Amino acid sequence: MRFFSFVKEGFFFTPVEIQVSLLPGLPEVKFTGLVDLAIKESAIRLKSAFRKQGFHWPQKQQMIINLSPAYIKKSSSGMDLALAAALLWKTGQVDFFHYNNSLLYFYGEVDLNGKVWTPEDWKCLPIQDKILIIGDLKEINYKQKVYSALNLKELFVGRPIPAEDWTRQLKAPEIPDISFSLPAAELLKVTAAGEHPLLLCGSAGSGKTTLAENLYYLLSAPEKKTFEELKQISNSSQKWRSFINPHHTTTPLSMIGGGSPLFLGEISKAHGGLLFLDEYLEFHPKVQEALREPLEKGEIRLVRKGQCKTFPARFLLTATSNLCPCGDYEPNMPVRCSYSLRRCQSYLDRLSGPMMDRFDLLAFSKDWRGKKTVSLKKLHGEVEKASYFRRDKRGQQQLNSQLELWQLESMIGKDITCLLPKNSSQRRKRALLRVARSLSDLKQEMEISLASIEQALPFAVKNFFFLKNRILAG
Repeated sequence: MRFFSFVKEGFFFTPVEIQVSLLPGLPEVKFTGLVDLAIKESAIRLKSAFRKQGFHWPQKQQMIINLSPAYIKKSSSGMDLALAAALLWKTGQVDFFHYNNSLLYFYGEVDLNGKVWTPEDWKCLPIQDKILIIGDLKEINYKQKVYSALNLKELFVGRPIPAEDWTRQLKAPEIPDISFSLPAAELLKVTAAGEHPLLLCGSAGSGKTTLAENLYYLLSAPEKKTFEELKQISNSSQKWRSFINPHHTTTPLSMIGGGSPLFLGEISKAHGGLLFLDEYLEFHPKVQEALREPLEKGEIRLVRKGQCKTFPARFLLTATSNLCPCGDYEPNMPVRCSYSLRRCQSYLDRLSGPMMDRFDLLAFSKDWRGKKTVSLKKLHGEVEKASYFRRDKRGQQQLNSQLELWQLESMIGKDITCLLPKNSSQRRKRALLRVARSLSDLKQEMEISLASIEQALPFAVKNFFFLKNRILAG
């Protein structure tokens, strides 16, 4: 029979197998497999727990316990229960026939009296169809086989814990009572419906930050897989999707992650949620360029001192920026800028072309001025309807911002090359169709309509060409 538990590797749990061998010799325990002091001390606790629970500790036998795989450094607060189960089975004191020889995972801390305690981080465990035996719990929020053992005597019987829907753990944030102008509301809707990367530009005090921050309240509930990953990253305290808002002085190491051992950066902590970069052009160039890979692949791969780890990093990127160091310049508006043309252009040089292409939407704050008549709660309802239409009517589980060009082209009946400016990249064409797909979802249209494509053109294409060409209108 095989016994498994979990150790924490960075922010994530890795299954490990416990192997026990009994050899003639002094009654001592020897661990192999790069275990830390806390795991070694478990043998002392288990010796007392065995006797308190009526079990006997092996005599005249040397116990060699190997934790596999051997190359991972192991530290765990729930290894006690797995070690106890493996020793009790190996010495013939407990039979686990009750579990029908299934693959057994154990996670719990055992005290000196043999009582089993449940570690706080157990909800982060990556268990799906396996049997997990754990400490004292009344109910769980996962549809999986979990058994409770109050003490070591209950290991071989196990009390099944009734499962509830995992969505009961979710708690959506309260939507603020705030309204937006009709152009701003349309921008918020399409961004949230498809979760498109968004860049907001304009003069200081024009509402860029307010719009970006309130976008978070329009996001739909996370998927189960994403929510499980979020709990591992946040140590099970997560109730909804994450909102990460680092200051522009944040170092590249803190944003990207790294170190030895490898740790998560702000990019990975935003996984499944919204990453808001206020004053985007003030961020370090390495931070800006590091976003390119996660926006394309939804993950970030770090290599440090021979260690290689891939961390999840699929998020909605929303960035804001002034177009000039003085913060007064607005495109196609009378020039109030106090800086020279050369200095304005050099400021925009901080935004590289390849990184700009990763944004699906670019909006100027001057375009959404007007009377604020559309409430955020109304927008939330419309975004939910669009998400329902995408998932249940069209049968598309992917977000529109994750669709590839070939998928999008299959949803339109004509070539749209004539609508694009010359020398448009494939990413611009893809961004246009992604945004148009979200607009069609908001209209409950099965196909991408020409009207949606024309509506998406300014935000997905024309504004980008304006900014790239640095047309400073007087």
